[in-house]
Amino acid sequence: MNDSDEDPPAEGYAWGVARQDRELHGEEYRAHLRLLDETDEEELETLDLSDAGDYVLWAAAQAFEELQRDEDAIALLKRVAASTSPHPALYYPDILFRLGDLLKERGEYDEALGWLDRVEQIEPELGDRCNERRAEILVLRGEAEEGQRLFQETARAFPDDPWVPLRAAWALLASGRYDKIARWIEGSERALRESKDEEEARAAASEIDRLRQETEARRSRRARLESEGTGPVAGLEAVKEEILTALDAEESRLTRNPPRTPDARGRALERLAALHARASRGWDDAVEARDEPLIAEFDELQWDVVGLAGRFGIDLPTAEDD
Repeated sequence: MNDSDEDPPAEGYAWGVARQDRELHGEEYRAHLRLLDETDEEELETLDLSDAGDYVLWAAAQAFEELQRDEDAIALLKRVAASTSPHPALYYPDILFRLGDLLKERGEYDEALGWLDRVEQIEPELGDRCNERRAEILVLRGEAEEGQRLFQETARAFPDDPWVPLRAAWALLASGRYDKIARWIEGSERALRESKDEEEARAAASEIDRLRQETEARRSRRARLESEGTGPVAGLEAVKEEILTALDAEESRLTRNPPRTPDARGRALERLAALHARASRGWDDAVEARDEPLIAEFDELQWDVVGLAGRFGIDLPTAEDD
């Protein structure tokens, strides 16, 4: 078979599916496929992966991440990253990028930067892609000017890639710097016009629309808070908007200063638990009012709070835990 006939490798793989199917045999290959396609959460928790090789560990890490079990995924990815017996079907820089991204999401910025250094050591030609992620981390932890400067350098290296400025814009959004986002949306739209991949262009255009809507919603909520203050609010819709504004602010706070000490984690837990309780009371009131749209919105809001806590490794007690 000619190389041109091969399917392109997916993220984390040096070989496409056809080559893996053709050249890999035995229990390791079957276990890899089961983990990706057939293993549910209960079964995944009972698997003995103590002697598993990189190929199986990579599949298990993907399965845990799909279930939003990022802590388990990180533990397995670290084992792959520390391996001294690389598997020929895997592409390790992608796997290290994935590890760094998961650590970044949890606010483990220094450790994520260390893995980016490792990627660049393995493949120096990936230096610009490493800088893209370094720039993101700088923005997230509050060094916005330095991060944007590095993003500008990266955007020049990839002028037809709309995802570089989008990464910059989402980082600015998460860290609460809404006034800096418009220029990066414009940069993404310019890159989009240079893109030759129609499917990728459609996906990026959709992401731009989502980003623009989220930015405007957060900007409006902040402006309303600044103009009206923090006094008592009337009406369930106003309560929902107030909680959303507080959640925006909490995300910015945790993103810039991830809680590392027990005291910091305890304070973050208290704030998030209070937000969750307010959303829960809003849900109760919406149920009493038989307002179906608001019931759904307050339910989603409770899970948004839980999701933010989970991002930073904070286990937020919910009613389901009682």
